[in-house]
Amino acid sequence: MSSYDVVICGAGIAGIATADALTARGASVLLVDERPPLSLTSDKSSECYRNWWPGPDNAMVALMNRSIDHIEVLARETQNAIALNRRGYLYVTVDPDRVALLRRTGEEAAALGAGSLRIHTRADTYTLHAAHGFTAQPDGADLILDPAALRHYFPYLTETAAAALHARRCGWLSAQ
Repeated sequence: MSSYDVVICGAGIAGIATADALTARGASVLLVDERPPLSLTSDKSSECYRNWWPGPDNAMVALMNRSIDHIEVLARETQNAIALNRRGYLYVTVDPDRVALLRRTGEEAAALGAGSLRIHTRADTYTLHAAHGFTAQPDGADLILDPAALRHYFPYLTETAAAALHARRCGWLSAQ
């Protein structure tokens, strides 16, 4: 029988990512699963990621920033075989009284390390996300306060949308 430094039970996203990280460091790894890789729950997930987490401290933002850094290295090394994109998450309100909450949320995330908050009162200061890929995309978030800009960049939103917070270091990938 062969011997291994590490035996990992489960070939889901977490098991495969762990095996990849360990083998990159020179460990011999045996990955054991009765099913094909990524076929139990991992193939049913949305495979979304974000560095947008509330406090009480920066632990989750720091963890996710580091994890996203690793995901981006993998995407570069494989010519983006995982179809990583950074379209972001869009938080929208129709209630003008909730705009201040979106701003506070963006300021808190920036203070925790998610990136700068940019505030847009005109359409010409906002940069739309790329449809594909993850490079040359901004970090942080954009608070869009101009309803005309919202309708221009996001035509599927209701005409009553008052503001939107676009968290930028967020998106999804395809592990399959």
